[in-house]
Amino acid sequence: MSIARTGMVLFGLAALAIGAASITDILAGARYAPVSPLLLVAFALGGLAFLFAGLLEARSRARTLQESTAELHAMTARLEASLKAVSAINGRLHESEARYKGLVDSQGDAIFRRAPDSRLTYGNDAFFRLFRLQPQQAIGRPFAPELHPDSRGIASFAGLEMGHARARYDQFVRTAYGWRWIAWEDFALRDARGRLIEVQSVGRDITERKAMEDALTEARDRAEAASRAKSGFLATMSHEIRTPMNGVLGMARLLQETQLVPEQRTYVEAIEKSGVSLLSLIEDILDFSKIESGTLTLEEEEIEPRAVVEGIVELLAPRAHAKGIEIIAALSPDTPALVLADAMRLRQILTNLVGNAVKFTEKGGVRVDVRPVEGRDRRMLCFEVRDTGVGVPSEKRQQIFADFAQADSTHARRFGGTGLGLAISKRLVAAMGGEIDVDQAPGGGSIFWFTMPAIVLREAEDNQTLAGSKIALLTRNAVLREGLMAEIKAAGGDVVPFGYSGTFDYSLSRDADAVLVDAGMEGEAELPAWPYPEVRSIVLLTSTGRGKLDQLRAKGFTTYLVKPVRQASLIERIRADVAMLDHTVPVPAIAAVPANQESRCLKILLAEDNPVNALVSREFFKRRGHDVREVVSGEAAIEAAAEETFDLILMDIHMPGLDGIEATKRIRRSEFMARRKRTPIVALTADVLETGKQACQDVGMDGFLTKPIDTAELDAMFAKLFPAEIRPAAA
Repeated sequence: MSIARTGMVLFGLAALAIGAASITDILAGARYAPVSPLLLVAFALGGLAFLFAGLLEARSRARTLQESTAELHAMTARLEASLKAVSAINGRLHESEARYKGLVDSQGDAIFRRAPDSRLTYGNDAFFRLFRLQPQQAIGRPFAPELHPDSRGIASFAGLEMGHARARYDQFVRTAYGWRWIAWEDFALRDARGRLIEVQSVGRDITERKAMEDALTEARDRAEAASRAKSGFLATMSHEIRTPMNGVLGMARLLQETQLVPEQRTYVEAIEKSGVSLLSLIEDILDFSKIESGTLTLEEEEIEPRAVVEGIVELLAPRAHAKGIEIIAALSPDTPALVLADAMRLRQILTNLVGNAVKFTEKGGVRVDVRPVEGRDRRMLCFEVRDTGVGVPSEKRQQIFADFAQADSTHARRFGGTGLGLAISKRLVAAMGGEIDVDQAPGGGSIFWFTMPAIVLREAEDNQTLAGSKIALLTRNAVLREGLMAEIKAAGGDVVPFGYSGTFDYSLSRDADAVLVDAGMEGEAELPAWPYPEVRSIVLLTSTGRGKLDQLRAKGFTTYLVKPVRQASLIERIRADVAMLDHTVPVPAIAAVPANQESRCLKILLAEDNPVNALVSREFFKRRGHDVREVVSGEAAIEAAAEETFDLILMDIHMPGLDGIEATKRIRRSEFMARRKRTPIVALTADVLETGKQACQDVGMDGFLTKPIDTAELDAMFAKLFPAEIRPAAA
């Protein structure tokens, strides 16, 4: 209570006491009073009022103090509850910290922290055990692992001081267990301003992993060395096997160009066929090895699908006709005229499939169809090889594409082979991004088909050159009939097919614009005479049937076509206004360049160390009217090229001493330094691997001829290098 309020209460009490005493004296009869009785009463009442006011104020203050005391008790209770909660949280934090420390200490990885000056601030048990340190002595002192003397050091906190959040690196360091590989991962701990305050490092022992990586690296190096050795062995084996085979086949072909009695010609042809079969087997094995080793590469070039397919059919036609079966190509009208693909691999697949079809077909024939199809996300070309052969059992259709698998693998099987052709074809098709499979053909036989992506460079042209023409077709072979019908209709022509029931009935073809008469496989001279001179008659012959042309001319036939028939030749022959029978004479004893053929003698340098191969090559060139100079080494080729000017250099790749690749490099360098005219150089080698071809291109060679030399490839090479100067003579 304040002093003023206390004084007021005391004053009231005093006034009340005085007033009460005066009133008492008056009532007791005192005569004289110090003051007026009324004043005394007022004074007494005023004292009572002051006293009452003081008591009320005291009561209000007491109530306020009581409320404050209650509030203080409540606050005290809340504070005590908060203190209990804080104490519980603190206990849990201590428990969590203990658990975390136990977890970190029990880790196998070494974990520690350092300040920016490298002072150690924390480490777990694994860290102290790894480096054999005492916590009391190590904490607060600088620490850095001791690197192996042969190891390149990593700067402390590398990258972290530049603002990176973490850094990873491996170190070969000294530990309590010897020299060990530790994989470190550093984490940056920063304050609110981004300043580096600590670096936490976690290290894991990766010595065993490093040893495994080293072992794997060593194994990989050994595998790569083995692969290189294998590739080298394949190249060497290819060269060593093909070199003598080149001599065998080359001499056989030279013998065929001489005058032989029929018996001798049969023997020579048998030698050539056996050699070709052996080369085919060798190439299959080499292709399979390249695919297995992952060294197979695909190349893209512009190709004409029709030219490729018709070329394959022509190549295998002699084999088919020798068996008495037909072979023909039929492309749909919408087949692109020009596409981008690997021509060599496409020919290889087609040769395998068509060759198999010919081998397994005894009667009827083989037909190759091509048409565009739509794939999942791109345009494709579909190639189908239909035959009327033995067919493939349904349970064997997938097995035949496996390595070394055959539909008939018994000792009594009728057809030979290694079973690699289809396996190689399947892998090549897969590498090109297509599919391959076999279906049963209606009426018997098989349909082998495959697809390949078609990057179209030129679409098919609308070929209506035979529009309005009516062509009669007389043949005893259903495969040939269907194929020719498809080709004629693709060119817009109308076909009137006639079957064969023992004799040809020419009367049904009298109203046609032209008639195609199939002379069959043999007995071309037994055809009935052609009775309608006003109708152009075209007789279809095999390549061996041209010797009977005089007899066919005498029977009234206008002209002929050699099977298998190309569409362009068929259209040209049908549309010819006047066509006289071509008098083709038998091949002379030694073929020479016709006198009326425009050509000039080329001066050729032949670098070949094998005498047999040199003889074969020399004869090939001389029979085409060229002058050949021979050398047997790369050094001699360089000297000859420096002494004389040649139109063409044929360089064998594998020669003792200086090989063909290095010799070509030096010749090209000499031409550049002396500013001489660039001489075309063509590789002449038995190496069929892509690496060999690439090496030839890299040193500036202009072509690549694979031994044994194929006369068609040789003539094509001359036509490519000297298109305006020489036309190759037919040997």
